Amino acid sequence: MKILAVDDDENICALLTEAVAAKTNHELVTVPSGPEAIRAIARQTTPFDCFLLDIQMPVMDGITLAEKIRKTKGYARTPIIMLTAMSQKRYIDGAFAAGATDYITKPFDFLELFSRIGVADKLVGEQQRVIASTSEMTALKRDLIQSTTHSLNEPVEIIGVTQVVGYVAFENYIMQLSRSKLLRSSVFAVKIAGVEKIFNKSDPIIFRQMLTDISSEIVSVLADNGAMAAYRGNGVFLCLLPRNSGFSHVKYELDLNTRLEYCPALRDIETPAKICVGEAFSLRSLTRAGALFSLQKASASAEVRAKSQKEVLALLRKSVRLAPRTGFQTEMERRAYEVLLQDALKEDTTGDGRATAFG
Repeated sequence: MKILAVDDDENICALLTEAVAAKTNHELVTVPSGPEAIRAIARQTTPFDCFLLDIQMPVMDGITLAEKIRKTKGYARTPIIMLTAMSQKRYIDGAFAAGATDYITKPFDFLELFSRIGVADKLVGEQQRVIASTSEMTALKRDLIQSTTHSLNEPVEIIGVTQVVGYVAFENYIMQLSRSKLLRSSVFAVKIAGVEKIFNKSDPIIFRQMLTDISSEIVSVLADNGAMAAYRGNGVFLCLLPRNSGFSHVKYELDLNTRLEYCPALRDIETPAKICVGEAFSLRSLTRAGALFSLQKASASAEVRAKSQKEVLALLRKSVRLAPRTGFQTEMERRAYEVLLQDALKEDTTGDGRATAFG
């Protein structure tokens, strides 16, 4: 793998060069600044496969450089690992927003660095297998197929929605949060009930558009610029709340379902989509790995809620179909059934106006 490291500290560049040469087969090129990095990228006949970027540099900082790399043809998905002493949240947020795929703080452990580079190498390998030994037209066709076809359990990267990131970046972001931020933050999950049936009956493009619309409404209803969401797969979205402020999953669920009634993509789906929201779990933990365990608990909570909703609706349907009825009785039961369904969706909520996600 061909790696470009950008750092104005000559000692760091020398250390990286020596360690990479001794422990890996990767080719490492080092430059001292952002402008030098841009010139190095332009000079290469063979593109770089990975970038290691410092943040605090004169002339052009690493976050600005990451943005420029992402806008350079051929580098939209190239792994970018931030290797910096800047551990404040605003730098971490800015780096991921600019397109970084990973973030390591100095002083770093070389074992951890090589592990992250190994993950990047696997991503590069997958990308190269897609385009190897194919014509430009075949490669474009394969990219189109891969961008629309995926398994139900596969995490899908939602493109073009602010505050929504890929799942790998989402986990990496949580791993980089300071202990004080972990104490103040919580996570909850959103589950599409009956997603298997929806997935099997939907065109891949329509299903992906549905995920995009739902993710957009998830962050919109939260109305918190610090929140972040990602699609984990199997109809589950995970959402990070940067502060605990009286979040009610029941009220949020009602508000979100109300908003989704007006989404065009959901109207194109034969099976109506019902959204279930699990309880929020604090990320407080003695270890960052412990914080990631909260993601598992949040997902499980949403799965349980979706299952219980499915059982309630199945029981309601069964009660309506127990025995044949006259036309008048059928119409009365149909109306009663609609009321029961609405009540099931509004369980535990009050009737004091429209519900909101907080307080």
